[in-house]
Amino acid sequence: MSECEHPARIVAGRLDEGPRAGATPAAAAVNRFIARREDDRDDLAARWDARAADGAATAFQSGRWVATWYSTIGPAVGAPLRIAVHDRATGVLAALLPLVVRTVARCRVVEFADCGVSDYNAPVLGPAAPADAPGAELFWAAVRTALPDADLVRFKRMPREIEGRVNPLALLAAARASTGSSNVVAIDGSWADFLATLKGTLRRQVARHWRAFLRHDGARFRHVTDPAEAAPILAALERQQSARLRGRGVPYALDAPHLAAFYRKLLADSLGEGSVVLTALTCGDEVVAVLLGIARGATYVMLRMSIGGVEWSACSPGRMVILQTMKMLHARRCRYFDFSIGDYDYKRRLGATSRPLVELTVPLSPRGWPLAAVEGAKRLVRGNRALADLARRVMAAFPPRRRHPESV
Repeated sequence: MSECEHPARIVAGRLDEGPRAGATPAAAAVNRFIARREDDRDDLAARWDARAADGAATAFQSGRWVATWYSTIGPAVGAPLRIAVHDRATGVLAALLPLVVRTVARCRVVEFADCGVSDYNAPVLGPAAPADAPGAELFWAAVRTALPDADLVRFKRMPREIEGRVNPLALLAAARASTGSSNVVAIDGSWADFLATLKGTLRRQVARHWRAFLRHDGARFRHVTDPAEAAPILAALERQQSARLRGRGVPYALDAPHLAAFYRKLLADSLGEGSVVLTALTCGDEVVAVLLGIARGATYVMLRMSIGGVEWSACSPGRMVILQTMKMLHARRCRYFDFSIGDYDYKRRLGATSRPLVELTVPLSPRGWPLAAVEGAKRLVRGNRALADLARRVMAAFPPRRRHPESV
């Protein structure tokens, strides 16, 4: 009987396996953690959040986000795989991992619940999560016992830290630097203090553009909290974003039925809770710009943005909706504004600082080795400027389908 099949029960919120007769100190070290697959479907969001109440997570691993993902995108892309890891001796939660098993090039690949909508992938860290490399290796060994028959583990875009706590997956010897990075603006002082950090030219431009926008009758900034009012705003975001990206020759996939259903259900279920933030600039009935983001604690992450007609471009509606949203949330004690992945000038101009991400690719069978080799080749190209330039020239001739286009 494998570890993931060993009978156990939950007592007072902790895992209880009963007595382990004959356990030696060495065996206790090797078996420090125990991992099991879970299949809770009823009220998944509430159950997930309750177990993670004392933990650390990104906004992309909240109960509502995870539940919405599994009910919309999950069935369209693969088999759900949720793993809970506990400290074997105490039963205290170490981590929750929202995963999926997908078929890629005839290989069974274990990934985080993502498929282009979660900018950051990470476990939810419980009180017993390890914070050192030896503990992380024991943690990973336990996770592997709970994995189904698969060929490859491929974890992308993982933060090194999660709400100030180290991500044990980032400590593994097999972890490598990821392609992109997060871009975060931290505001410790007042809103005026933040504006003072911007270059004088930019400050004056921001103020001038806002005055120009407000001169239009009916022009205003809106925080949309009513799901009924949000539906047409989201529809405008979908139309505008699709037109903008496709007009620039960028393949657009977010209107695929399962992806569109995800965002619509997320807004319908979460808008009133405050974990989803929908803001917009409108002028009468016209939607000028839309910004969709998610929040957890003192952190806000921008997800998708759209801009209306070209007649508004002179007043930079994208930057205006970003800054007005930041100002509103700062007044509500939000202090970290995450501009998401993607290296763009506007993020640096607004003071964003890059934070590196990591990835983990581990073959689990001979069938998984070719895919692992491909991932290794990609890292090699990224680390060699000459190879990267050559790859860009080749890819320009044969543009790939973009999995997660930059949307902010």
